[in-house]
Amino acid sequence: MTDGYDIAGVLPDGLLEEVAPGTNVAVIGPSMSGKRELALRLLATGYEAGDGILCITTGNAERLFSNLDRHVASLDRKQVGVINCGGGTTRPTIEEMTESVSSPADLTGISIGTAKLFNRFHERGVSDIRYGLISVSSILQHLDSNTVFKFLYVFANRVNDTNGLGIYTLNDDTHDTQIINTVRGQFDGVIELQETGAGNWECRVRGFGRKSTAWTAFE
Repeated sequence: MTDGYDIAGVLPDGLLEEVAPGTNVAVIGPSMSGKRELALRLLATGYEAGDGILCITTGNAERLFSNLDRHVASLDRKQVGVINCGGGTTRPTIEEMTESVSSPADLTGISIGTAKLFNRFHERGVSDIRYGLISVSSILQHLDSNTVFKFLYVFANRVNDTNGLGIYTLNDDTHDTQIINTVRGQFDGVIELQETGAGNWECRVRGFGRKSTAWTAFE
């Protein structure tokens, strides 16, 4: 069991380099701000050290695997658990660690799939798991906000109870302020992204029991 999940090198120096087991982190920013790519980097950082990746994608599983390939030198697709909410089929070589549900609205199916994949990791002796939910915004398009809040509460508790690391993405330009603030409250910390007037991107870190960081240039 890990003492902390290493994420050094993902964010600019000094912002956030390690988080404690059981931590849930939201990556929040506008559409097309690079949230998904940042979340995948956070998930992939510990892979070569033996951390498992258990990711819920509201897109397609094949796209997720292809994107992870960019961040891991030698990705073994049988060692990554994916819950595919986007329909379509997956190759036989990765079906062992893939669970499919009909749509992002099937929260019961997502929960059951998560439990199945966790057990498969446990059987293989993988105890440190990085959970991903990409994206919360897609689920909010299918279900009312109260239902999604309850699901996030349960899911975040699962991450905490299993000493995992939870990574979630959320658009802040497609939901009202009340929804954003309520979702934000489900997590231990937030990585926020915003565009500057010059068209560049910057980020800051809030929560984690410490003072918010300053906005810092981010590529």
